[in-house]
Amino acid sequence: MDQNQFTTEHLIAAIRKDCAQQAETAHTRFSEVIECLRDENHLGALGAFANLDEDMHALKVFLTRIARLTVGETK
Repeated sequence: MDQNQFTTEHLIAAIRKDCAQQAETAHTRFSEVIECLRDENHLGALGAFANLDEDMHALKVFLTRIARLTVGETK
């Protein structure tokens, strides 16, 4: 087995696991936003939304990295 491939596979698995955890956290926080809005608490929704956009951007960056590792970069 090529040692480089073994390392890449483990890296991809670790990134996938981390992405799943990030997505779960974002899901929970977004659920809080929805719950606040249903309770007509727009300030609570805004508070629950704090930094969620940045977290989603970070998740997208990692998912893009996985795509490049598994499929390769396309121009």
